[in-house]
Amino acid sequence: MRVATYNIQYWTGMDRVQDPERTIAVLQEIAPDIVALQEVLHPWPPEAPVLARAAEVLGGEVVFTPVWEVGDLPGITAPMGLAVISRYPIIAHATHRLSHTGPGQPRRLLEVRLDMPDGPPLTVYVTHLEWRAEPPRVEQVRSLLLWTTRDRGRPHLLLGDFNTVHPEDVRRFEEAGGRWEEFVAAIEAEFPQAPREPQALPRLLKAGYVDAFLVAGQGDGRTYTTERPLLRLDYCFVDPTLQAALRAARRWDSEPARWASDHYPLVVDLTWPPPEGDA
Repeated sequence: MRVATYNIQYWTGMDRVQDPERTIAVLQEIAPDIVALQEVLHPWPPEAPVLARAAEVLGGEVVFTPVWEVGDLPGITAPMGLAVISRYPIIAHATHRLSHTGPGQPRRLLEVRLDMPDGPPLTVYVTHLEWRAEPPRVEQVRSLLLWTTRDRGRPHLLLGDFNTVHPEDVRRFEEAGGRWEEFVAAIEAEFPQAPREPQALPRLLKAGYVDAFLVAGQGDGRTYTTERPLLRLDYCFVDPTLQAALRAARRWDSEPARWASDHYPLVVDLTWPPPEGDA
């Protein structure tokens, strides 16, 4: 089973051209069974929404939930939010509002329940956290855990653009001879997604979630930006029941993916059904 998460930057490439055909071409390359998308304009264009066509090309069903409405952000011409395309039947879905203080729109958590072959149902959660600072991300993680931990002990995935770094990436950076404080000081004006002390993701780890890339990753996994991949911001976290099912995880850094968005996709391969005794 192949799973992916991809911030598609409202169908806009690094050249600032809105070209959904490039995004769809990248999705076709990946050929995911399940893909979580962030920054999706939908319905856009209104006469022939490209999200529906992407689902048709991938041979899947689609669910969308808006996070920003027209007028919330400069220049967006349709609601923008989260989506899941799945080749497995969608049983149910729901949208949850995450706790929010400070500037910007409240973020959302999209929950999608899938009917899986030869195994139990699978729940896929998708989110896109605040980018400006770590304290709001901590609040949002605390809020989303109220929903996701209801599935504790049952197979589920938590996917998305978390806009923050993993403490293990900080440790590896320093182990390789870098100084994280100096690195953050040099980039913080452009990349507030790199906090001096990661606090958001440790809350997920404390809740028992497993970072798929740290278990099965190939390469450095830095997904942002495609022009200058400095940070690993896009994640697939799995419930411990799925840890033994993890087979591979990688940044999808094909040439088309380099231009289609400012994020590279993260692609994760798992065994389904999970190994005996793990689900």
